[in-house]
Amino acid sequence: MGLNEFFEGLSAVATAGALVAAVYAGLQARRLYRIESDRDEQARAAARASQATKISAWAATRIRTGGRVLFGVVVRNSSDDPVYDVQVTCHGFSSPEVATLQCVPPGEFFVANAVDEDSTAEWDYPKPLQEIRDPMRPFTISDARGVDAIVFRDNTGTAWHRAAQGALTNVP
Repeated sequence: MGLNEFFEGLSAVATAGALVAAVYAGLQARRLYRIESDRDEQARAAARASQATKISAWAATRIRTGGRVLFGVVVRNSSDDPVYDVQVTCHGFSSPEVATLQCVPPGEFFVANAVDEDSTAEWDYPKPLQEIRDPMRPFTISDARGVDAIVFRDNTGTAWHRAAQGALTNVP
């Protein structure tokens, strides 16, 4: 075996080593790309849901002067933009219908489950909480009345569903 053959063999081993290193580097780059792509997708999903996470509703009572109690729901939009086509599904109220609001601007609103003169139950117009001087009490212990779900569209037109326990899902 001559010196020339030795260097040819060494060159072949070096080439094979370079090929192995290049394949390994490619696999590592692909793995890192997947990690970054997943992270980017999570960031996009969080951005899409950023307004939706700021919308909620819960059952409450408004204690009027003289002890008269009004049952209803508080709808909260703590985002900077309105939400649309809001439907609050409840249980335990006199009205079997869903409280429906065309638009909820930023803020907190009380929607009473009112009974009119004809003894028919309906959902009243929402009133901003800062305008209500009567004490308000959320239902935190009793399950007699409550919000089962809230469905709405955000400012991009995306529909969302928030379940009673808070889980937020995109509605196709």
